[in-house]
Order: sequence, then C-alpha cells, then structure tokens
Amino acid sequence: MLIDYHMHTELTDGTGRPADYARVAVERGLDEIGCSDHAPLAERETDWTMKKSDLETYVNWVREAQAKFPQLPIKLGLEVDYVPGCEDWVRELAAMYPWDFFLGSVHYLGEFPVDRSAKDWETENVEARWREYFELWKKAARTRLFDSLSHPDLPKKFNFRPTTDFTSVYDDALGAVAESDVAIEVSTAGLRKPCREIYPSEPFLKIARRLNVPITLGSDAHIPQDVGAEYGKAIALARSCGYDKVCRFTLRKRDLVKL
Repeated sequence: MLIDYHMHTELTDGTGRPADYARVAVERGLDEIGCSDHAPLAERETDWTMKKSDLETYVNWVREAQAKFPQLPIKLGLEVDYVPGCEDWVRELAAMYPWDFFLGSVHYLGEFPVDRSAKDWETENVEARWREYFELWKKAARTRLFDSLSHPDLPKKFNFRPTTDFTSVYDDALGAVAESDVAIEVSTAGLRKPCREIYPSEPFLKIARRLNVPITLGSDAHIPQDVGAEYGKAIALARSCGYDKVCRFTLRKRDLVKL
C-alpha cells in the first residue's frame, strides 16, 4: 500500500486544507493518507503549531475531506512535539478526539530549535547537539505516547553532521524505540531540504530493521503538491534495508500491510 501519514494545513505552517491534500493523493494513486498537523504546545503558542482553539476546526476539516473523498481512507492524526514534563498534556490531547495516530517529534532541545535555521547551528557543538537530540528522542519513545516518531534524524536538515561514527548512538536510541514498540517514520521531506537525504539515513534504517522497528511513510507535505512526493525513493530505501511492510493505524491500533 502507498500511505502518506504526514501533512500540514493552513492552520499551522502549511497551505490548504485536508481536502486539498486528499485530491492530490487520489490523483497520485495513494491508498491511504493521514492528516497530522502540528498539535498545540502545552506551554507556549507559536506561528507553526495550532492553538488549542484550532483543534475543532482541524477535526472538522478532516471529516469534511473524508466525506468528499469516500474512496480514500483519510486518518485523523496529529504531529505532537515531545517536551519533557508535558506528558500530561499529550494524554489530555489524546482524550479529546478519536485520533487514529500520533506522530512524535523533537523540534526543540530546551530553547534551541533543531530545524528552524542553518544559522542556529553555526556556533553550536554539532556532535553534542546530536547526542542531546537522541537522548530526548529516546525519552519520547519510552513515554509510549506516540505511534510513530517522525523524521528521526532531523538534526541533519541543514547538513550539520557529526564527524565521528554515530552507530552506537543510533543503536542505543533505536533499542529504546524497539523496547517501547513504537514505529519510526521514513520521510521524503529530507530530499527537499539542504541535506538532500531521506529521513532517516540508510545506516540508521538498517539498524532499525535489525531491531524489528516498524515504519510509517510520510512526505511531511506543507503544500498539497508534495503529497506522496518521491515515494519511489522512500520505498526503494525501505526495501533495500529489508522492509516489506508498513504500518497503518486506526484509532491508535496498528496493522502491518505490504509495502
């Protein structure tokens, strides 16, 4: 199946509404999509996340898309940032609507923004930040609040990469994911970023496969035209790493279907 579980609307940092994304998905022959706009943060408002007052509008937009495109399964999801100490807020969110899945993300290391600007990285200790990121990523997995962890190696977005071998860090982080029975996302978004590489890298994904970590697929589309973007490359990577199945979710329950 061709499934895209990662897309954003005009309520956050995307353009268009779920129906606009569904239309492109139908045109491109996708079998299922999931809307996963940025959930409100517990302790602050930003220009790239929903406000709490937006949630009802968002859910209604997804329901409208479902009614307009009955031939396409459209799942109701959220991309939820993991912030230590805000676990209760994620549980509160989970109880508000009949969500199909939550993508967990790490976009902030304290106040440091992982993926806002290349300039943010220019004066940083890159290896230290990468280690800090994966420590937080492990904690996100261990909460078991999320169904899949999106764009796993996001710190590479602007091509600031450690110069040392990070295999042991990946192994440790993915061990926590495997123990927590959480999936990870294979995302084509990185192909449209300065790193020009799928999230995650091939070495990372091979470790994930060895540890039997399941995968979801996503484009992280912020415009409708990016739905299912460059999926051939994502599928080829997944298969080369040994994957032949992908996750789909219904009401937070996971099934595996053929890739």
